[in-house]
Amino acid sequence: MFTFAVGAKVVHPCYGAGTIVRITEKSIGDTQHAYYIISTVSRPMELMVPVARAAEVQLRPVGEAGELREQLTVCTEPPPGEALDLDLRQRQTSMRDQLKSGSFVEVATMARTLFFLNARRPLGTVDRQLLDQGRDFLAGELALAAGQEIDEAMQTVQQHLAMMLSTGE
Repeated sequence: MFTFAVGAKVVHPCYGAGTIVRITEKSIGDTQHAYYIISTVSRPMELMVPVARAAEVQLRPVGEAGELREQLTVCTEPPPGEALDLDLRQRQTSMRDQLKSGSFVEVATMARTLFFLNARRPLGTVDRQLLDQGRDFLAGELALAAGQEIDEAMQTVQQHLAMMLSTGE
């Protein structure tokens, strides 16, 4: 189990990367609970995660920049056929599960599949939202790990995805 200090760079599986800006105590009834207050990178919001439940919600440290860039290479190759053969509901369920996993490589795999499908035909609203959330997740963690702006990290993610189309198909 990880315990984090103020200033720690972390990833919440549902909300992406952020920095712990403070740890606060809140009273609920007669008990005191400590909370991490996390400022997210990709969206202007603060999360409150109970310190005692951090492991349960799968809060984890941000990955190393070099490892994340290496894992991002999954986006440079077209997805396998079985990822494309699923019907709409199966695919969207699978994509949501990958996004909620909080795993950088799982989210990259999901984004790769949707980006590839989008190159073939315009995505529907749900698929478009999943792709956008995936790219935001990847760019947020990469930005924190590499100490760069979110726009610069998003450009890196986009470049990796675009490489797939120039070398694939």
